Amino acid sequence: MTSTSTTGPAPSATPMAARRGAVRLLLLLAGFTLLAGAALHNPWTVRLAVRAASALVHRTVAVPDSALIHRAQLAYLVAGVVVLLAAYLIGRLPPLDRFFRRPLVEKIMLALVVLLLPLVWLEVGLRPFVPPQEKTTTLFLRDDALGWKLRPNAVDQWGGVEVHVNARGFRGPVVPYERAGNARRILYLGDSVTFGYRVARWEDTWPFVLADSLRARDSIPVETVNLAVEGYSQWQELLLLAGEGEKYAPDLVVVGFVLNDVTEMFHLARFGGSDESFQLRQSYSSPLQKLLAKSALVYELQNVIREVKARRALGEDLRLGAIRQEQLEVESLMRSPEAPAVRTAWDIALADLQRIAGWCEARDVPVLVVVFPFTVQLEDPEGLGAPQKVIDGYTRARGIPALDLLPLLVDYSRDTGAAPTDIFLDHDHLSETGHRVVAGLVAKPVAELLANP
Repeated sequence: MTSTSTTGPAPSATPMAARRGAVRLLLLLAGFTLLAGAALHNPWTVRLAVRAASALVHRTVAVPDSALIHRAQLAYLVAGVVVLLAAYLIGRLPPLDRFFRRPLVEKIMLALVVLLLPLVWLEVGLRPFVPPQEKTTTLFLRDDALGWKLRPNAVDQWGGVEVHVNARGFRGPVVPYERAGNARRILYLGDSVTFGYRVARWEDTWPFVLADSLRARDSIPVETVNLAVEGYSQWQELLLLAGEGEKYAPDLVVVGFVLNDVTEMFHLARFGGSDESFQLRQSYSSPLQKLLAKSALVYELQNVIREVKARRALGEDLRLGAIRQEQLEVESLMRSPEAPAVRTAWDIALADLQRIAGWCEARDVPVLVVVFPFTVQLEDPEGLGAPQKVIDGYTRARGIPALDLLPLLVDYSRDTGAAPTDIFLDHDHLSETGHRVVAGLVAKPVAELLANP
């Protein structure tokens, strides 16, 4: 009896083993897409894209440095290789292959790849267009009404010195709202000059030096409330005066007026610009904001939002459109005082100054406007003094007391031999010497206003 053995065909592979895993295919696609980015994202193609974008938005878009573009290429290349390596390992290692074939895992990976691949592509591609992050401080907070404000009780570096902010969000000691004794209370409004940029101690800033001078020279006891905040213009000072300032019931309001008060506001989105302010660009408001600040996508999204706000502002006030086209700067105030955009900017800034004076008049509080020059004006006060003439004419016509420091500082420099660099740290910020000099110049008119309100 013979036995026969039959050997059938080898069992066929199961459908799951026969087909390629969906996750592996997705990773292969993502990897080759990233490698394509490394090939396409080069200086030549980027220049073409920038040229097309500039024509589309009717505005010049800067071409990134070639080194930044090559860095993005390398990022595409590394990311592509890593993803392809992951796809290779899934195909070669059965445990990994079985895990990524699970239906739920496949769905999750599909969602992740579909969502993340475009974001990674854009993040890497836009990175060369993002300027270096300048955020260095935690002093400033975003504020819906004022744009920004100082963080209460903050202690941090600003301008190379350590700045202490009091519990109410200002520099200097906290002054009680309630009046006590016979001290005269002076409330100061202003920007970085009155705030004391790059001056380490608030005691060395001109409002507090002035208080010491009044006590010593005129026997006038003074309480100083310095509400000056970095970067503020008159529209913010008006809001601050009507809110926080009124609580102090001041005997005198002193407004520090700096020429860039007329121009800097027009860089803000609410006035037709594209900026959120230098102070906020420098500030971290939270660990999450610090993390997001490193994202090119977040940066570009913020630019789009600011552009939309700027266009909305331009639509609401046609004057802002003319100013925006002029790229208004302080030099424009000095050299082109009759330019339409310059005159419009003055109209807006001085109207806010008038509102501050009106607030004071309605409460029988005297006001003094102290006009600070730019350093360059000391070298040519006649040729570059047009802004001061505008302020002088405006305040005289409306009976607003004003003190122009330009001729006084020119006389001080001539009489003492002091150079502008002895008084100023830069184009407009006072040195400690400058703060003492200004306090001495302002002391007399302040004493007169306190004696004869």
